[in-house]
Amino acid sequence: MLTVSEYDYNRNFRKLNNDQNVFHNALYYVLRGEKRFHVEGEGHDYDLVYEENDVRAKSDPAFPDSDFFLGEMLYPPYFFYDENDISKINLDLLEGFSEIFFEETNEYTAVIADLALKHTDLKVTFRSSNIALFPWICEKAQCHPKPESDNVLYVQREYYPDFSDPHRYSTLELFHCLFIMQWLTELPIEKVKYLSLMIRKTEGIGSILSTYSSTSQALKKYGIKPYVEPNSTRFSNELLTKYFSIGEEPEDASKENTIYVKCFNSFLLNHFIDLHPADVNLNMLKPEFIDQMKEYADSIIGGKKVLGVLLRGTDIIIANYKGSYNPAPIEECIRIIGERIKEYGYEKIFVATEDSFYLETITAAFPGKVLAVAQERHRVSDFKGIKYISDLEKQNYSGAAYYASVEDMTVNYLYAVYMLSRCESFISNCMCSGAKLVTSFNENRFVRNEIVSEMLAR
Repeated sequence: MLTVSEYDYNRNFRKLNNDQNVFHNALYYVLRGEKRFHVEGEGHDYDLVYEENDVRAKSDPAFPDSDFFLGEMLYPPYFFYDENDISKINLDLLEGFSEIFFEETNEYTAVIADLALKHTDLKVTFRSSNIALFPWICEKAQCHPKPESDNVLYVQREYYPDFSDPHRYSTLELFHCLFIMQWLTELPIEKVKYLSLMIRKTEGIGSILSTYSSTSQALKKYGIKPYVEPNSTRFSNELLTKYFSIGEEPEDASKENTIYVKCFNSFLLNHFIDLHPADVNLNMLKPEFIDQMKEYADSIIGGKKVLGVLLRGTDIIIANYKGSYNPAPIEECIRIIGERIKEYGYEKIFVATEDSFYLETITAAFPGKVLAVAQERHRVSDFKGIKYISDLEKQNYSGAAYYASVEDMTVNYLYAVYMLSRCESFISNCMCSGAKLVTSFNENRFVRNEIVSEMLAR
């Protein structure tokens, strides 16, 4: 991103004309190693300074202190983009608002403002008076200390972690979401039929199904069908096709009609995807597998009044997520579960967790009430020098035993999720792929559906 700075008269930098091509001209030289430029024209002299997008985002105090976010690029550099290629700009993200308000003036906010002025009826407002440096924008944009409308798309400088909030973005986030299709492919959008989605091997099956669902919805307007890139996950293709009905690689997929996504975070962790809630319904599972789970649930739950509880632990604790994705303390979960049992008279609690300490703790707190499926469980102390359950699996198993372990874990996980979806009400200690999956399988029929981490944050 190119940011605006005062003209440094004490140093010599390449001089650029202050016109609508100034950002592209500067980026041309950024690729050749230059980082600062003098811009002159019509009495508006200033400097443009290049900052790497990902460095800027990850140095923000609000950026998550988690390897999940820090370990991979989140915001691409965007050395090349075309404001005139509207077919590959997601202008629908600007729909439904009466005003767009920018906290800062820089390359990205100037470009977005220009798009809004040309292609929408939005009122464009800047807090920073530096917008006067760009005559082609300031003629129609306004400068105010705060938004003038209640129905505003607010664009802030700081990183904003809630990708499901359509009303607020960071500058980097909004630019990335608008231009993400240009980053993904140089193909004309009308020639793209498929998107090959590489899902990193740390992701569990819940994340894979949620990712596939949200991606399908986000790309639907383009007529693009996603599929999971073969052998990109830790689950074999044989396992995925045995239990799931999700997109397989089409026979006619080729580089002439397919987008190949290789950067998981940059593609998925943004409003473009997350504004489309995962709709992971049972149709994504093979019918014979559903029948087996239904038979099991009928025999265990039957007509009992059961509270479903999901306690995500181990590697999600180590990941150090913030907000609703950070697991609530087990003591708080037990307190709330106890209150719900007393208030609503639940006969049993069905508990799904991969954390052996959580299962032991809740079983001791509610003796005789806990139901659970058999599955391999771990403790936080098991994760010595490793960060993910997938790493622990590789450490404990190899060869055929590894793939057998992954399949067993996957089947048990889905049994647990299905059992939770059959309960009268549901409580999760945090927001996670499993919680989303349970709600989807249940089709929003729970009498009560609560996320403890969200409740404690209110």
